[in-house]
Amino acid sequence: MPPTSHPAELIATSRTCVAQNRALIRETRLRVAQARRACNPWFAVVGGSDASERMLRDMVRLLLAGGVLRPVDGHAWAGNGTGRPCAVCGNPVTPMEVEYEVDGDATAHTRCFLVWQEESKHVPEKK
Repeated sequence: MPPTSHPAELIATSRTCVAQNRALIRETRLRVAQARRACNPWFAVVGGSDASERMLRDMVRLLLAGGVLRPVDGHAWAGNGTGRPCAVCGNPVTPMEVEYEVDGDATAHTRCFLVWQEESKHVPEKK
């Protein structure tokens, strides 16, 4: 039976183990995503039909016209998804997806953001 360790040593060891496990989990998730893309290059492409594209554009136009979305002014931050809902489609942006943050609070999936940005060019400026 090993000698009893001091509680502070146990806590330090536990923290080290947790940090190592989290790093392994991040690496594993990245490798799984890469493997999916390697096996199926279309894995990251979602909803490529013309009908879904038109529906997304129509939804963005309505949200912009109703003032729910503000036009994208060209400034946005991108990073890993945080699980917050997309301002366009309402679905959560998962940690495996890229999340665009606009105006400091509205988030969007890549596809939703690109349509939002494109449709923002057609919104007349308010005087």
